[in-house]
Amino acid sequence: MSALDEVGEAQRDLGEALDRARAGDDRELAAKVRELGEQFVRMLTGGMRMTRFHDTRNMAFEAPLRDLERSLSALRDLLGMVQVIMVEDQVYVNDQRLRLDDRVEADDNFAALWLRHDVGGLNLHATLTMDQWRKVIVAAMADPAAAAPRGALQATFEASGLGAIELLPVFRFRMKDEHKRLDQDVGAVMHRAAGVVDGLWAGLAAGRAANPLPVRKMINEMVDLPAQSEEESIARSRADKNTRAISRHSSQVAMLAVLIGRELGLPDTALADLGVTACYHDLGYATDEDGYAPPFGRHGSAAVRSLLAQRGFHEARIHRMLACLEHHRPFGAAGGASLFARIIHIADDFETLTRHRPGGAKMSPPTALARMFAARGAEYDPDLLQLFINRVGRYPPGSVLELEDGRWVLVLSGVRAPELFDQPFTEVVRLPDGTEPLVPMPVDLADEGTVRRVVE
Repeated sequence: MSALDEVGEAQRDLGEALDRARAGDDRELAAKVRELGEQFVRMLTGGMRMTRFHDTRNMAFEAPLRDLERSLSALRDLLGMVQVIMVEDQVYVNDQRLRLDDRVEADDNFAALWLRHDVGGLNLHATLTMDQWRKVIVAAMADPAAAAPRGALQATFEASGLGAIELLPVFRFRMKDEHKRLDQDVGAVMHRAAGVVDGLWAGLAAGRAANPLPVRKMINEMVDLPAQSEEESIARSRADKNTRAISRHSSQVAMLAVLIGRELGLPDTALADLGVTACYHDLGYATDEDGYAPPFGRHGSAAVRSLLAQRGFHEARIHRMLACLEHHRPFGAAGGASLFARIIHIADDFETLTRHRPGGAKMSPPTALARMFAARGAEYDPDLLQLFINRVGRYPPGSVLELEDGRWVLVLSGVRAPELFDQPFTEVVRLPDGTEPLVPMPVDLADEGTVRRVVE
């Protein structure tokens, strides 16, 4: 083997080691990242709080600034770019969740100090000196700008020679491994989503605290899907049988909820909160009551007990608790329900009515939609249900239709324009002779084909 080959092999080995560390597979390296990350975040938080009592030129700052410089240098030696992000009430360094002191006041912890500037994370592209950290702390603890505070703080950093720090928005940024084009295989998005929910449920069943980071990353991927591909994801994932039924259900409900929320005009940050909440709506079934999952009537309260038992607190957890308790509450019931719960109620019932279940009845999506429409105002919020219908149309995604020429087609789109309410984009799943097509055969019902009947 030549020297060049040896160098290349060494680089590949190093790259693989770093990938394992970031993924949490290499426990030794992951533990080291967590240890250094916790030291780094504590030192930075402490330094920021100290500005309330001391000038940053005070000798009291020497030790924490020196520790900051050392810990970041050590992290960069392990990871290259260091990413610190805040998700709800938790902090992560390159996807490793840190164990920080939760006795600190909620408005005075690491995340809260940065959220004042609308900052949800930091990308650190180079090691900073003690003097540079002093500038970072002074700028970060200054009063936030009235307009676009994150942009203003970033501009302050740039002007002070701190361009190595990249400020990230709250919850809504792509992670370092989320660079692929999502429109290449939208069905894969939902398959990955069900896998993430699999992990969430397995952890809850084992008594571990829920980790919101992978769920939020997955929901952000859903929110970032290109226009009109949400419906295709819903349609294609219905055939996914490689994940647990409850996980497929939760991920489908999340996508349907995001679809309704988008039609309502919710911003992306609210859509992310809604999607994560929808993933948790049935988590009560992952809890244990004398060796069995709780019955239907108690799964909401069981979910709330599970959420209350977890450390830390965040506004997002209130959304989840309310949704867990209220997502089966009829719209006409006294007391009403929260917005997220009303949205999830529609998404949950539609997915349940149209889902394949061993030995259970299954409605076609158009039939389910008609049944739900008949219960508008009593069972469902009529305005939200109408928004859902406006988006999915007469033949919702996942419907299988038979055309006049004998072909069966799978509906892949929702309503692309008001005049195309009953003319979705489809794909042939069965030819007139009963065989499956060997290659994809798209059919736009706006251009060709007449519906004879709804198959399923």
